Amino acid sequence: MKKDGKEKEKANYEQGLKKTMIPLIFGIIAGIICFTIFISNPYLVCDNGVAKQNMDNGTVPDNLFNQFEIKGTPLAENATIENKGTGKWLLTDEENNSTYIIKENAGKLSIYASPVSSDWLLIAILIVMIQKFAYPRLHMEIEGAKDWLYIGFMTISCWFLTFTLLLSLVF
Repeated sequence: MKKDGKEKEKANYEQGLKKTMIPLIFGIIAGIICFTIFISNPYLVCDNGVAKQNMDNGTVPDNLFNQFEIKGTPLAENATIENKGTGKWLLTDEENNSTYIIKENAGKLSIYASPVSSDWLLIAILIVMIQKFAYPRLHMEIEGAKDWLYIGFMTISCWFLTFTLLLSLVF
């Protein structure tokens, strides 16, 4: 009887460990997917003609204003730019309620819109839904709403942490 109890306890422990590790892995995957999509799609790419020295001094260059005008989202005249390190700037347009991250990549400036979007959360939720099909293939039982809430919470938390950490490391 003692062996059966220990074996059952060990099986429950392993099942619980899997129910924690799998959502963490899926959350990391979701964070990496979101980061890859964000990095691969800059809002605007400017050639090296932008006066980086002006940007280092806090002045938005005229040709940067022109690039945004051509893109269809003109910047307000009082837009500010702040140096955030070597090859990194933060462009703030309070009048239009916009923030842009500028990063120098291989002699070009990649401009990213602020990563505020519900699309990122939708990707994380989709990853949670995909797990519904993964658990039966892993021969695991999910017992009701409590397990799904836990799995969803763990996946979304890990997605948020991964996405945020990757963004902070690059920018």
